[in-house]
Amino acid sequence: MPGLLFSLAVRVRGLSAVLLAPVFSVALASVLSLALPIVHVRWTPLSYGIGVLVVSVLAFGIKLALTRKWPDPVWTPQRRSIIIASIAGLLGAGALIAVQMGTAFITPESISQTYDNVFHLNAVRWAIESGNASPLNLGAFTGISAYPSAWHAMTSLVAMASGVSIPIAVNVTNIAIGALVWPVGCLYLVHRLVGERLISTVAAMIFVPAFTGFPLMMVDWGVLYPNLLSIALLPAAMGLAFSALGVARGYRPSTPIAWLLVLVSVPAVAVAHPSTLMALLVFVLPAVVFLAYGKVAPLFPVNTAERRRSVLIAGGIAVASLVVLAIIWRKFRPPPGAAGWGAVESPPQAIGEVFLGGALGRPAATIIAICMVVGLLRLWISRKQLWILGTFVVAGVLFFYAAGLNFSPRWFLTGVWYYDSNRLAALLPVAMLGPAVIGATYLWDAVHRKIAVMGHRKSSGEAISGRVRTRRRTVVYTAGILALLFATQYGVMNWAVQHAYYAYTSTPTSGLLTPDETALLNRLDTHVPPGAVIAGMPSSGTALAYAFSGREVVQPHILTTHGKDVDIVNAGLKSADEFPWVCDAVHKLNVKYALDFGTRSVTGTMPGYGGVLDLSTSKAMKLIDQAGPDAKLYKVTACW
Repeated sequence: MPGLLFSLAVRVRGLSAVLLAPVFSVALASVLSLALPIVHVRWTPLSYGIGVLVVSVLAFGIKLALTRKWPDPVWTPQRRSIIIASIAGLLGAGALIAVQMGTAFITPESISQTYDNVFHLNAVRWAIESGNASPLNLGAFTGISAYPSAWHAMTSLVAMASGVSIPIAVNVTNIAIGALVWPVGCLYLVHRLVGERLISTVAAMIFVPAFTGFPLMMVDWGVLYPNLLSIALLPAAMGLAFSALGVARGYRPSTPIAWLLVLVSVPAVAVAHPSTLMALLVFVLPAVVFLAYGKVAPLFPVNTAERRRSVLIAGGIAVASLVVLAIIWRKFRPPPGAAGWGAVESPPQAIGEVFLGGALGRPAATIIAICMVVGLLRLWISRKQLWILGTFVVAGVLFFYAAGLNFSPRWFLTGVWYYDSNRLAALLPVAMLGPAVIGATYLWDAVHRKIAVMGHRKSSGEAISGRVRTRRRTVVYTAGILALLFATQYGVMNWAVQHAYYAYTSTPTSGLLTPDETALLNRLDTHVPPGAVIAGMPSSGTALAYAFSGREVVQPHILTTHGKDVDIVNAGLKSADEFPWVCDAVHKLNVKYALDFGTRSVTGTMPGYGGVLDLSTSKAMKLIDQAGPDAKLYKVTACW
């Protein structure tokens, strides 16, 4: 993995080098996707690989230079049991998530029958054919200034390196994100929050594949593939930030290196999706506040000039930081009219879902909810690591306002996420994981102490060999793990998988592509020569001709900005033989073919597309291919 080379270059120690590899891989892709167009180098697996090598060499040099002045502390290798448990846990959690997502996807070629998928699949094709995966280029693809492109960049690399179709590359990439990126980032975060304990590692790897809100929600609703990647990267970025702040547990490199690694993670999260960068800021904010409080509290009472000066400086920094955060918070959001999602449930229901973990009516694993509540109480009572509790409160408040309330603060607080409760529900597992593992660890310690006392009393009158005791413990631990897996997977995750399954099911009534339409798109390149442009109503699935065949379409996305000529073609193409100005627009756009998939669409019939619907009666067209009764490809004959 490219990120592992970077980890080794900056001498990330032990297991962390592997756990941080995905976030570094995406960070490198994000930076290189922006840098390569500047030097006129195409985006390919080879250019990405060379770029990774160059950046890693530079990072190694920077690391050496910084180490001379700020040497890292002595590192103690992890215990073998932790390494074994981590590897086994990651393999198990990854396998479970891969099965969940693979079942939801149905087949390797299945696509999500949802609105946003039109853009995402076509954007991957655009990144490949233009040789440019920059967010600026992806924005130009649909006529906007920029669009987060890290997911599209990584997916395009998979497609180019393997030679598979774009739908297959999309599904492979998403399974890798869910089954690899998400678990390893979560384990890194847990090790920073709880420490490298065996029970904490095991609990984390049982809990990670048992959240209905993530990753399945992001491949179910929307679809929100960029959010899938950015949220999967969030735990690792949070762990790095907590480590740099000095509040985390475990090994911490020298301060400059620790903050350098945080800076490296920022483009990964930001270019994947900026809204998750905002989540990173506010999720880390409680730790910053508690850390600042610990520094400022000893200055009171302010009874000396030096203390007064220090308090004024600290206050000025706090005010300036809040102002900057407010400006950034207000800047990174769509215009007020760009999204209109309102509250979807009552305030009490939203509050209950925050603590139960089953947001938006989704089921939740009871054992995770119990452990989380225990963990939250443990944090409050012990008054230790209260910033973890603060992070949970922040996530809960944001979800509460998005899902359960409809008044003015909602716009400012949740506008970053388009006021959408689904996006914020997907963030809850990140904030829930730490308290849940803390609660599970506390409960385990309590039960283990009780069992140890009972075992000591029982064995006081009989001799039990160490081998027998070890065998009994192994049986008990294995049975406990299997019971937890059953409790967290059966029923709860079955529901989530089945719900996502329907979004990928292709039937004659599917909103985006029916089986007949898919079959026609798969053979489109045998009829349509390169360079010819295809017209059609994009929301009916015709726009996906670009993703499937590489043939250009008039509108590659449902919301593509377009001009007068596009409007003329959409409204009058089937009457081109009657109106000369239609042929003028056809020539300008080089429209030589049209796809007619009927009026069924993912958005409902859209106004302004009468010229590309019901083409069977048009004298300006000639039918050249058909799949089933409704999927038809026509050649424009009136203007050529």
